Amino acid sequence: MPVLPGLDALPKNADLLAQLHDKRLGLLTNPTGVTRDGAPALNVLRDLNLNVVALFSPEHGPRADREGAIESGQTAEGLPVHSLYGATRRPAPAMLDGLDAITIDLQDVGARFYTYASTMFHLLEACAGRNIAVVILDRPNPLGGGCEGPIIEPDLQSFVGLAPLPITHGMTMAELAFWFIDYAKLDAEILVSPVEGWSRDMRWPQTGLPWRRPSPNLPDFTAAAWYAGLCLLEFCDFSVGRGTNAPFQILAVPDFRAQEFVARWRNNAIAASVVEVVPTHAKFAGEQCAGVRFEGNLPDAPVHFGLEVMATLRASHPDWPREDFAKAAQLVGSRAVMEALWQHDLATALALTRRDGNAWKAERAPFLIY
Repeated sequence: MPVLPGLDALPKNADLLAQLHDKRLGLLTNPTGVTRDGAPALNVLRDLNLNVVALFSPEHGPRADREGAIESGQTAEGLPVHSLYGATRRPAPAMLDGLDAITIDLQDVGARFYTYASTMFHLLEACAGRNIAVVILDRPNPLGGGCEGPIIEPDLQSFVGLAPLPITHGMTMAELAFWFIDYAKLDAEILVSPVEGWSRDMRWPQTGLPWRRPSPNLPDFTAAAWYAGLCLLEFCDFSVGRGTNAPFQILAVPDFRAQEFVARWRNNAIAASVVEVVPTHAKFAGEQCAGVRFEGNLPDAPVHFGLEVMATLRASHPDWPREDFAKAAQLVGSRAVMEALWQHDLATALALTRRDGNAWKAERAPFLIY
């Protein structure tokens, strides 16, 4: 049975279509919200005689090709496009006026700090108590059902970690939505068009679905598979491969001691080799950087890999300033894990991560659909 995203399955869902008939709908989407054959969600909803009166866009904008704040605007036909990554990251009351429901069709990438789930959380908060239903056209989690901690601590939470989730949660957007409303005690109505043919032991290649770039630096599943690991260093003074031909597989900086790093690298399944790169954009754009490139089997445990990278950096660069190292805490999410890494105790950092991953499996169980 082929894997069909919720958008593809929607025409067969007579009960859901009946609930949406004659309703004024908003639509939160981008170019990942398409059928297997590439038909955009807006076109599909209109072909089903559903009345979409407003569009919403997440980080990276309505075309998933932008970085930084995005302004609201309108389509050529005059349909408003409300940016939820610009002047506000929460839907303003005026954006919701006159809407009966908001439909979400976005491809998440399965990592806590990828912001599409945070945008959905704010949308759920805004719709709660306003009698505005949230309709999720569900999609597979590209990483499958695996989950790795740490679960983010309250004082480290931000838009790149709004709620106590592990780094990889192993849930779909619809499953996360049900967990969010339980966690935040929201009076929100969620309706779902589920994925057909998907199971939690499938990663993206097993779905047979074409990859649609959800953001500029995730051009393929390979980048997404490495993302949850190397992105832990995003806020530190390193390039994580943005602006290179291997985003989230390259770690670089102008004065990187690459040979020393490679000599200390101990993961036999993932090779680290010395490279020189000149990022075309993002950090160190236009500068010659020394670095390492990671290759091999796509990591089944990207967080484990990311913590190994941090531990090797700590060993190969003993002069790494602690204030720069500490910038990773917002994405790692655990001060205990950070302290263990600073003290050269990778084993403890990994044990804490496994503990939180196992706790999350029990926490998420009541909200799983697949």
